[in-house]
Amino acid sequence: MANDRWMRIGRFGARQNGMVLIIVLWIMTLLAVMAGSFAYSMRIETRLATGVIERAQARALAEAGVAYALALQLDLETQKQWPPNGDWHDWEFGGGHLRIQVVDASGLINLNTANTELLKALLAEAGVEGQDQDRLADAIQDWRDLDDDPLPNGAESEDYRAAGQAGPKNAPFESVEELGSVLGMTQALYERIADVSTVFSYHSGVSSELVPDRLLRALGVDEQTVTDYLEARSHAAAEGLTAPPLQSDNGHAFFSSGRANVYHITVVAETETGTAITLQAVVDGRGVANGQGLRVLAWRTGS
Repeated sequence: MANDRWMRIGRFGARQNGMVLIIVLWIMTLLAVMAGSFAYSMRIETRLATGVIERAQARALAEAGVAYALALQLDLETQKQWPPNGDWHDWEFGGGHLRIQVVDASGLINLNTANTELLKALLAEAGVEGQDQDRLADAIQDWRDLDDDPLPNGAESEDYRAAGQAGPKNAPFESVEELGSVLGMTQALYERIADVSTVFSYHSGVSSELVPDRLLRALGVDEQTVTDYLEARSHAAAEGLTAPPLQSDNGHAFFSSGRANVYHITVVAETETGTAITLQAVVDGRGVANGQGLRVLAWRTGS
């Protein structure tokens, strides 16, 4: 009897010890899972924090690039060597690499003053063909004019209502982004023409001295003339001289002279770790000569 009793107690103790062991193993497993989850969360948070810091560094570099570009444009001597004609320039600063482009607004197509032929040239360069050029050129003009009478191929209120779309504005473009709301404009087409367009000046033509090479080719100038002119313009900039006049019979009706002193600036900044950011700004420098300072007209960042 006594032996049976001790055997039962032994078996009970063994079962109890087994349960304790299982509980301990479960607790250890749970702690391991919690520790792993915590370590994983810490890695994620560290990575996110590092990403935020690196993007902030890239943004600071890009803003430094805008300031640097403006400083060069506001000095007449350095502006001769870095004219605002859309050429890209490289700059190493703060451990990062920057590519900077500055275009004076007079070297771009003004959406508020461009005539039908100039708009069609812009659209043709973007790959729009035939009748679609007429339709979109008229729709752009109908958007900005003050009446609600459509041009032959344009679009006014009735057309927008039929398409289930708001518009037209029947007032001048206040931003290039508004172009995306014109009836018939696609996102892909908008992205191809936005960077050679402006609304921040009053010129009706395009300054050959300051026009970006891509747009120069779109305005009816033959390839050899474009190549020769860009080479001469680059040589003049290197020597600190004013760009020579464009000698061409093609596209001459599109060209004008003068400067708007409104700068479209694009900066692509990349940190040492490879984080990159693009900053696009439009800055009005017309008041500087009168002591009024600079005015930021547009400011947009992107990855």
